[in-house]
Amino acid sequence: MISEFDPTASYESLYDICVVGTGPAGLTLALELADRGFNILLLEGGGLDYSDRSQDFYGCESVGHEGWPKFSRLRYFGGTSNHWSGRCRPFEPSDFERKSMNGLPGWPISYSSLEKYLSASMKIIDLDETLGFRPINADLLTDHFYPDSSMQSPPTRFSEKYLDTIRNHEKIQCLYNATAVNLSLNDSHSSTDSILVSDYNGRRSEFKAGKFILCLGGIETPRFLLNCNKQLEKGIGNKHDMVGRCFMEHLNVPLGTFIYNNPDDFLRMEFYTDTNFSNGLDIGNSNISLGIVQKVKSWGRTKAIKTFFKNISCKLDISEKVRFISDFKCPGMGKITTLMEQSPNLNSRIMLSKETDNMGLRRVKFDWQINDYDRRTIEAVAFEFSKQFSKSQLGKVKLNDAIIAGSEPMKIDFGRHSHHMGTTRMSKSAYYGVVDENCKVHDLDNLYIAGSSVFPTGGACNPTMPIIQISLRLVEHISALNRGSC
Repeated sequence: MISEFDPTASYESLYDICVVGTGPAGLTLALELADRGFNILLLEGGGLDYSDRSQDFYGCESVGHEGWPKFSRLRYFGGTSNHWSGRCRPFEPSDFERKSMNGLPGWPISYSSLEKYLSASMKIIDLDETLGFRPINADLLTDHFYPDSSMQSPPTRFSEKYLDTIRNHEKIQCLYNATAVNLSLNDSHSSTDSILVSDYNGRRSEFKAGKFILCLGGIETPRFLLNCNKQLEKGIGNKHDMVGRCFMEHLNVPLGTFIYNNPDDFLRMEFYTDTNFSNGLDIGNSNISLGIVQKVKSWGRTKAIKTFFKNISCKLDISEKVRFISDFKCPGMGKITTLMEQSPNLNSRIMLSKETDNMGLRRVKFDWQINDYDRRTIEAVAFEFSKQFSKSQLGKVKLNDAIIAGSEPMKIDFGRHSHHMGTTRMSKSAYYGVVDENCKVHDLDNLYIAGSSVFPTGGACNPTMPIIQISLRLVEHISALNRGSC
């Protein structure tokens, strides 16, 4: 069942599980748990379609590197799957073998504990399991890099694929335009009793459930927990001041350009750092992508004017001198881009600003930081890849000047991939994270978190596939608890 939240309506007095958020994690959990017989309350803060009113709740104050979080997430049914590009890749075994990174512990679970859910995850996001994850190019480099493998989802829009299923499922009560504004704990602060929900007019109702699962993303999940400070001054799950810390992104670093020795044979290439190289230097993993620019691209309201001047610059071979418009690449040029792993960093974090939204909740103060560990990753990958590309007689690489000069991190050109991770990280000890190995908030009996915010390290792959795998693992855990209580 699905309906708009009505504070005057009569709902069930107690649900088995309340799932907050309808992105890939939330919908996977709600559907899988409902199919196993659990009575589910599913809450979506936005509507069934995009609206500026809903999206405004993602507005924030940015004090570090700009990540544009308001524009990289969508606040309506289906969540960010509504503009997901569809690229899929699971984690590497080495991601779980690393004991620590930048002084913080790595994954407290094994690679095999997620791998068992790979097949089921592929079905959820419409991947053909018979094809598998295959590299697009041969093993052409001598050392330290191997061909990367990925698959492309259609991409699956969870709103389109699962809306009717949710609407017709007798075990699911889905309410939209229902913003979660607070969690209430019992007297001993060991368990969550209820969740407070508001409509856009500030009318509120309280819902009770046996278990609660937050699936609000890497920015909104810590924001919600920090705002739940009526009983605990520092917010829920924040005993050791870890909620919101260790925000990680995948760094989109344009390493430079290349000339390929056999341009007629070139289409596209992708490589991935091998374990010995990354672990030996104690750096993050990285995907390196090589492509030929087909045409000049521009964005924004002055797109036509920018494109005209860029094309003229390319034809006159004066593109290096024309930087007053924007940095750009000319058609026929080979460019090298990356998806680089960022290290967990206590100073890269989500905090609360003094400004509040229309619900009275404090907005996000976003402080995305890049540290020396990340700088070392960028430089090591850039230099070694250019060396191996030449050594393998594929061609020549021209690295960007800032990388060659060893500039400070903020001077190296990098962008975002809109992958928000790490802010409620998984850890054995509450001292180093927010949730345990089963995604349960430390020191609380019945509050769980799903999504990429629980990643202690981010690897160098798009997070959607691991998000689904972790969600299915959580379904199995909750189901096992239920069987044990019978």
